[in-house]
Amino acid sequence: MNNSFCYFHVRIPLLLCVALCLTIVWSSCGGSKQLPSGFDLQQQMRDGSEKPKLLLSGTKHIDSADVNSVVFDIYKFETDKYPEEIRIFSRVYDTTGNFITNMAPPYAENSKYFTSITEKIGKKTIPIKDFKVREFGDKDTIPYSIMLTTDYSGSMKGVLDALKEGTKLFVSLKKPDDRIGIATFSRDFTLKVPLWKDKDIIVSKYLSTADEGFGYYSAMFDAAIQSINLLKQEPPEIPRMLVLLTDGDDNASRVRVRHVVDSAKKHHVRVFTVGFGYSKDETLEALADATGGKSYKAYSKQELIKVFLDIYRSLRNYYLITYHPPEYYGLHKVVVDLDLPHRLDTLHARGQYDVSQFGDDDFTDTGDVITARVFFDFAQATLREESTRTIDEITEYMERYPKLRLEIQGHTDNVGAEDYNQKLSENRSQAVMQALLQRGIDPKRLRARGFGMSQPVATNDTEEGRQKNRRTQFVIWAK
Repeated sequence: MNNSFCYFHVRIPLLLCVALCLTIVWSSCGGSKQLPSGFDLQQQMRDGSEKPKLLLSGTKHIDSADVNSVVFDIYKFETDKYPEEIRIFSRVYDTTGNFITNMAPPYAENSKYFTSITEKIGKKTIPIKDFKVREFGDKDTIPYSIMLTTDYSGSMKGVLDALKEGTKLFVSLKKPDDRIGIATFSRDFTLKVPLWKDKDIIVSKYLSTADEGFGYYSAMFDAAIQSINLLKQEPPEIPRMLVLLTDGDDNASRVRVRHVVDSAKKHHVRVFTVGFGYSKDETLEALADATGGKSYKAYSKQELIKVFLDIYRSLRNYYLITYHPPEYYGLHKVVVDLDLPHRLDTLHARGQYDVSQFGDDDFTDTGDVITARVFFDFAQATLREESTRTIDEITEYMERYPKLRLEIQGHTDNVGAEDYNQKLSENRSQAVMQALLQRGIDPKRLRARGFGMSQPVATNDTEEGRQKNRRTQFVIWAK
């Protein structure tokens, strides 16, 4: 009897431990809540304070639109040609989900509805005197190369039917010259359909392996990189986009989100993210915003259909605004004004773009280095007037990110004695730090160091090389 009692006394805790371990392993594999089968429990899953975004599903001519129900927004900036040009992608639509057309050339004679643009940089507000507006619509035959990359981690298995229907719908919306590829990921990346034009072939190849590839882990960032690597092989003149359907969880990638952003920007890939159910929206929104895409949220097959329609509307229907911007390597806050006949108030579309040399704080690491344009008098540590804008840009950046700490590094060429150059580099880095302190930056967030001629980045045998070696660097040492 005693032996029997001891047997169960030992075994019960042991079984509980095993169950607990399995639960931990399962949680680490899945990472997110299991989505309900059928993916239609919208009311149970949606936060009561969360309102669905208005998604576009049709078009309406400006002459037949109710001007009092019109909305005007900016959804993307392209800065790759900065400072020569800024490209703003904007939408005009009504509250029933219709894109408003015929408001700019070539669909209208002029762009009279778009009345003014201003940019706020630092503490200055600058009017943009010359700008152009071009409307893009259904008659514009611009082909796209699109990778549809879907999360096949364990938490998504219950919504396979919704994924299948959504994928078929997405392919059905393609224009004849669009090329669509389909991939899935768990821990591993699986290319189910290479970039292809024929709708029937795309759907057939996808459905033949649609049930395969589910796994417990999720390597979302790795999958995004591999999708971008496929898109970068497409002709450079064709716009590229990645549509990422996922719950946003990542527990197996070898790269980080900043690597995805850097790769997407380098290869001109816009990332559109569609969060499913209990998704990690902050990461998905940051990824879309940083790459010029859009982020969405879906709780049902019906919402997924509307999201896909909106993605295609975003590709086909928009107003492109271009102009020569003021040169300032920091945050630009933009306001575009729209005046419609028979509407008393002016519509304002607001947005911002960041061309700081440091980049977005979400995608920088300690140790990142920026070489800024800081100018001194010859053989002196006196800042020249043309350095003022750079100092202002760095001040604004540090004000935006109050946890950021910078090391200011001075470097010289090899002209002159070593001790002389060492002292000159120290004095110059100190001069820059003093200029930042005078603008209100906390001294605890700055440190200055001089390296003299000890760390050249180019040859000192030519004037061009020596000029590169005479530099001021800013290094992120804490954030």
